[in-house]
Amino acid sequence: MGTCSVRVRAVAVLAVASLASAACGGNDAQRSDAGNGQTLTIAAPGVLSSLDSERYQGFISIDLLPNTAGTLVRFKKPEAGATTLQTPDQIEPELAESWKLSEDGKQMSFTLREAKSQFGNTLTAEDVKWSVDRMVKSTGVPIAKILMGVGGWDIANPITVTDDRTFTINVAKPNAVSVTILSTFFMTIYDSVEAKKHATADDPFAYKWLGENTATFGAYQVRSFDPGKEVRLTANQNYFRGVPKVKDVVVRAVADTSNRLQLAQSGQVDVATAMTFDQLSSLKNNSDVRLERVLYPNIDVLVPNLKAKPFDDKRVRQALSYAIDRKAIVDSAYQGFSVASTDFMHDDFGAPAAGQPLTTDVDRAKQLLAEAGLPNGFPMELAYNAANVGAHSEQVAVLLRSQLAKVGIDVKLNNVASGADFDTAKREGKLQTWLATSTPLIPDPAYYLQVFYSTGGLTNLQNYSSPTLDGLSRKILETQPGAEREALVKQVNDFMVGDMPAVPLVDAQKYYVFKKSVTGFVSYSQGHVNYYDISIG
Repeated sequence: MGTCSVRVRAVAVLAVASLASAACGGNDAQRSDAGNGQTLTIAAPGVLSSLDSERYQGFISIDLLPNTAGTLVRFKKPEAGATTLQTPDQIEPELAESWKLSEDGKQMSFTLREAKSQFGNTLTAEDVKWSVDRMVKSTGVPIAKILMGVGGWDIANPITVTDDRTFTINVAKPNAVSVTILSTFFMTIYDSVEAKKHATADDPFAYKWLGENTATFGAYQVRSFDPGKEVRLTANQNYFRGVPKVKDVVVRAVADTSNRLQLAQSGQVDVATAMTFDQLSSLKNNSDVRLERVLYPNIDVLVPNLKAKPFDDKRVRQALSYAIDRKAIVDSAYQGFSVASTDFMHDDFGAPAAGQPLTTDVDRAKQLLAEAGLPNGFPMELAYNAANVGAHSEQVAVLLRSQLAKVGIDVKLNNVASGADFDTAKREGKLQTWLATSTPLIPDPAYYLQVFYSTGGLTNLQNYSSPTLDGLSRKILETQPGAEREALVKQVNDFMVGDMPAVPLVDAQKYYVFKKSVTGFVSYSQGHVNYYDISIG
């Protein structure tokens, strides 16, 4: 279709005017060149409150920070239109010029390339050591340290410096992602010479300053930052791959999705993110924009608290699964912009499918409930939070209530408005069941299993524990990509479909709205737009 008519309230007009001003600048010193190939303007649901890689804030961190980070390695640039995520063996040097593994895999020896930060300081092994020490001693959410643990690093002695350009990462238990974890923005290498200028006795790793500034070796640096409202990036003139075509990027917080829709429709932004599925549907025939899918293995799931009866009985969990019509949920709540889950591995992994895919079978659901001693069903509370899954979570919850009623399960919905309260209730075991989405920070089945389903996993909040899954998960982690690893992934997938530690609903898909003149997008495995690849016609 052409441009859709949208009722715009006064606040929407103000938001549009504000972002248009941000794109065009208020004076010559600040003037950007939106639309002429120099400046990329982005309307996002929010902007970071801190630029520090240790202060993770969900998708708004994933969307922005890979563009300012400088990491030792990165995933190879994928082909346009790729339909599966890259695997751990598809890694190439970034700030590292090369690396080699010892025969036992316990020493990863790196040689740095010639690179300079935005401040003109030369990259050295001391920068790497300072950054790694910072990760280990993190005062924030220690995600980098957690990643080191998944990668089998020797966290007590993670790095040994040889000289200015060479160092060794020490690994206690080598595995398939020991190197891969270095590709994430959590493993940013900072310009320690500049950062130390802003450190204090109380803040030896310059958290305050790096929360408001960048000091990296990546493609972009921060020009200005208004926490929670706007961030402006400009090209790092010293980036070793060369200066990008897009010299400046403006990311502005436009919290209301209808305002982002109007900005996308009117062409006042080059990219709009986090649109609702209804809005994506309204844009799919708009000749002025293009919808691009970002590969990212998020599975939306119904999570039962396994310490709460009757969910400790796997027959009840299986009954829930059989009672659910996933395609109906995708067609309605997701407007067809996602895929019904058929097992525990997102399609984007490209992993072998389970032998017995998830299906809808109301009669089988009733039979399982009867076998579990619940022939008349049971009452159940289902909690959800829009910030956790998305604006469509309420519609999903309503559909689930209707579908589960057909097998005698009486669902009471609990809309927890506060994201903080929702997370606290999950962690304290106060919820009976809830809607959640998996967001594996390393796009690999082994990491996904370790974090979400292994005993004691960081986000295994349903209290699931299985020696079988733990053992298979460890084997997958220790096995390099190939036929043997794929066979193990299929084996664990089949096991999970039978044991049902949670109930997969939808292989969720992530889309961005691009102005037609914006080209060059490819979907990296970190789930972001790489501004360096972008051109504006």
